[in-house]
Amino acid sequence: MLKPLTPVHLHWAGDVPRVLEYDDIYFSAEDPRGEVQTVFIEANDLPARFREARRFTVGETGFGTGLNFFLTLDAWRRHAPAGAFLSYLSAEAHPLAPADLQRALLAQGIPPGDVGHLLDQYPPPVSGLHRIHFPQDHVVLTLAYGDAAPGFANVRGTVDAWFLDGFAPSRNPALWNIAVFRQLARLSRDGTTLGTFTAAGQVRRDLAAAGFELQRRPGFRGKRERLVGRFRTATSSAGKPPEHIAVVGAGIAGLSTALALRERGAQVTVLDPLGVAARTSGNPAALLSPHLSAGDTVRNALALAGMRVTRALLRASGAEGPNGILRADGIEHRGITPHARRRLQRLAAADPSAAGALYEVWNADPDCPVLRYPHGVGLDLGAFCRQLAQGQDIRRRQVITVAGGETRTLLGYADGGQEFFDAAVIATGAGPALCARQPRPLRVGGQLTRVQPPLRTMGRMALTGRGYCLPEHEGQHWLGATYRREDDDSGVHDDDNNRNLRQLNWVDPALAMTTDIRVSGAWYGTRAIFRDRFPAVGELGPEAVADEPGATRAAGIPRVFVSLGYGSRGLLYAPLAAQLLADRMFSLPEVVPMSLGERLSPLRLLQKDDRREPPV
Repeated sequence: MLKPLTPVHLHWAGDVPRVLEYDDIYFSAEDPRGEVQTVFIEANDLPARFREARRFTVGETGFGTGLNFFLTLDAWRRHAPAGAFLSYLSAEAHPLAPADLQRALLAQGIPPGDVGHLLDQYPPPVSGLHRIHFPQDHVVLTLAYGDAAPGFANVRGTVDAWFLDGFAPSRNPALWNIAVFRQLARLSRDGTTLGTFTAAGQVRRDLAAAGFELQRRPGFRGKRERLVGRFRTATSSAGKPPEHIAVVGAGIAGLSTALALRERGAQVTVLDPLGVAARTSGNPAALLSPHLSAGDTVRNALALAGMRVTRALLRASGAEGPNGILRADGIEHRGITPHARRRLQRLAAADPSAAGALYEVWNADPDCPVLRYPHGVGLDLGAFCRQLAQGQDIRRRQVITVAGGETRTLLGYADGGQEFFDAAVIATGAGPALCARQPRPLRVGGQLTRVQPPLRTMGRMALTGRGYCLPEHEGQHWLGATYRREDDDSGVHDDDNNRNLRQLNWVDPALAMTTDIRVSGAWYGTRAIFRDRFPAVGELGPEAVADEPGATRAAGIPRVFVSLGYGSRGLLYAPLAAQLLADRMFSLPEVVPMSLGERLSPLRLLQKDDRREPPV
């Protein structure tokens, strides 16, 4: 997980790249676009299937230059109905450098705007799953970096059509073996198709052994034969996916989940009695900052995935434009406290590329190490939420119960009414539990303080170390945040303003003179935190049957989901969790590996006492 990958070494013969390690080319030198159209797109009957699709998944065993993806995207644009959703999953062990990728795609006539959109989100060369968004087309591309067999083994979801497109089997056996084909079969449903340029005997035998029925077809442009196939299994499908979904809570978790579900074609109703961002998501000075720890590959992998998804959401929603939502561009983290100093020292001594280049070592001084997060931002979270809410179906109605059934989910309202949905997502932060077995996070209060005089900060960069400082406008700055462990929801306190000024005096010594500083505003919110500092994202477990030890009630297990417990990291994790939940509801390839999805599962909390105070 998050292991740096070895880039390929290319030799260019005109506009045709040859990989020296495999002594092979990525595509036909004569008619590369025609080859893709015949061997993959037409072999899987994609134009006709796209016309009937509501959600569709294409899987691929070698991303290469991305030509297959872009020609599939073109077919999707021409044939898919409005509102349909395409998920494209592709494995790649040796990703091209951005300059080589750009050269290869432009040479094949891919529109520069599409190439630029890919390069803007092109992931760092580290192993794992990396998502790229094409929101205008309702398309996501998920790159599985690393060896195909273990990479696909960590993917959860279902694929409708496969492109088997590695280098020649004799030169690249890692992509053409029974271990890879078994993973393809695991990700396939009955009727999943495949197309490939090869008809090698061992490939045919291994694919047949994995459950694919195969036919030989004439090869393309002088090649003798190629294969098409169809997966056959007696396993029944997972059933009808939910189409009308309730999301309870209109903060960053609920709104980003509603957007992800709508993108996949669902009808979504968001319910919150106070409206959009009325609680903790109304934070006027939030940070999108990676939470990294040297040697903690799980935390670092989630941080990389979260940063990428949230930045994509900021871009797609227009929040990165001149609208006053962004307050800071880049974050500087200083080792002020002993804990932060030890953590930053370990990160400074490590290789930033192993964490996807999320940080730069600015100063390795052991007394006060300094890291910079170039992709971090500070923003007005409440304004961002209000922008995400535009065009959504949001109702000011209080939900007091959520009950899952075998086919539908029943919501009970405070006014005595009831309403059925196909599924529900509970995203209520520190609010009360709405259903059985909903994990209960600890409530931790926090206050921000706004000060008027200009401070000696880093221009548009946010500062963090002991507390954080975020520039706003007209010389004002937000300082924060306090940490009320006593579960005190009494709102803004003058003492907390003074505490913020004192703890941020490392930004500017003038803050130590609290009586001389003009406090121009304050804001208070309540965080919801689980002890391990990870959110709870996924299906709720089965409810225990009374007086029957070990027995469980199966009704409603897949119908109620939660997205809870983000603490101070809602911007980092909530949009990522939204993608994860939306993928899971529709059996699409998920945005994070299964091991990371399980790390966020609410089921992990069942045997733990999470009412104890979390560490500071």
